[in-house]
Amino acid sequence: MILKPITDIDLFTQKSENIIGVFGSKKWLSVYGDKLNLVGIYKDDQQLIGGFFYIIIKKNGFNFIKLPPYTPHCGLFFVSESKNQSSSNSFSKDVMSEVCNYFINQKPSLTVLAFPLLIKDFQPFIWNKFKVIPNYTYRINLQNSLDEINNNFDSKNRNLINKAIKDSVLVTENFLTNIDLFNFFINTLNNSGANVYLNELKNIFFNFSDSENSFSFTAKNDSEILGNVFCIYDKHVCYYLLGGTNKKSGFQGVNNILVQKCIEKAKELGCNTFDFEGSMIKGVEKFFRGFGGELVPYYSVNKASFWLEMLLKFKKREIF
Repeated sequence: MILKPITDIDLFTQKSENIIGVFGSKKWLSVYGDKLNLVGIYKDDQQLIGGFFYIIIKKNGFNFIKLPPYTPHCGLFFVSESKNQSSSNSFSKDVMSEVCNYFINQKPSLTVLAFPLLIKDFQPFIWNKFKVIPNYTYRINLQNSLDEINNNFDSKNRNLINKAIKDSVLVTENFLTNIDLFNFFINTLNNSGANVYLNELKNIFFNFSDSENSFSFTAKNDSEILGNVFCIYDKHVCYYLLGGTNKKSGFQGVNNILVQKCIEKAKELGCNTFDFEGSMIKGVEKFFRGFGGELVPYYSVNKASFWLEMLLKFKKREIF
C-alpha cells in the first residue's frame, strides 16, 4: 500500500464523489484551491483505491493540520476487495495504520481531523497516542412519509412552526441572489462570534453553488428578511450547511419553519437522508434534536506537540 499526494483533482474526485458524495465532488473541493492537500491511497504504483484531504495552517511558526472550512470530515474513502469479514477487518486496519502514520510523518504541531460516518476503526490512532473523540450529528430518514417525519417533531417545534405561519411568516425558495446570501451569512456568522472564512464562503456561493447541488430558503414578513437557510446535496444526502435568523425581528419559529421546508425539499429531490451536519454545540443540538432525527456518531482525532497540548488542556480540555 502506497500513500502519496495527488495533484490531479479529477483523478481523486472520479473515485471520491461516488463514495462520499458532494464533499468529494470536484466543484466542492475546488472551493479550496491550492490550499487543499489531496492524498491518494494506492494498492500499487498505479491503482488508486482510496484517499483523503486536509489543509495545513501555518501560525506563529507552527504547522496545524485541519479540515477545510465548512467541510465536516477529511473525506477518507477506500475500496476493499476482501472476500470475508476477517480479511476486510485486516484491510481496514492496514489502511487506518497507513493514514495514521502519514499524519505522524508530516510532523505537525497540531492535528485536528474528523472522519466520515462509515469510518469506525480508530485503534491505530489510539495506539499512537491520538485522542479519539466522538462527535454527533442528527440524521432524518427521508424514505419515511412527510406525515411520519413531521410526527417525529417535538410538539414545541410544531407549535413554533404553526405560530410562524399564523404570524404570516412567508418562506420562499431561492429568493435571494448568491451575493445577498453571502452578505447575509457573513453578518450572521460575525454576529454569532463564529469563525468566518471569507474566501471559502465566497467560493461556495459564487463558484460552487448551482441548481444541481444546493438550494436556499428565505423567511420574510412583508419586505423584512427574517432568516435564511442554505443546504447542499448529492444523490443520497442533503446537508444543512448554513442557517441564521434576524434576532431583532421578534418573530418566533422562523428557523423552525425554514428547516421544515428544507427537509421537504430534500425529500422532493429524492435524497434518502437529511443531515444536520454536526450537532455538538449544546444549544444547537437541542434545536436540531427537536426535528426527531437519529443521533449518529462520527469521530475526530486530535494530537498536539507536548507543550502545545499542555496549553490546549486549559482551553480545550474536552478534546485534549
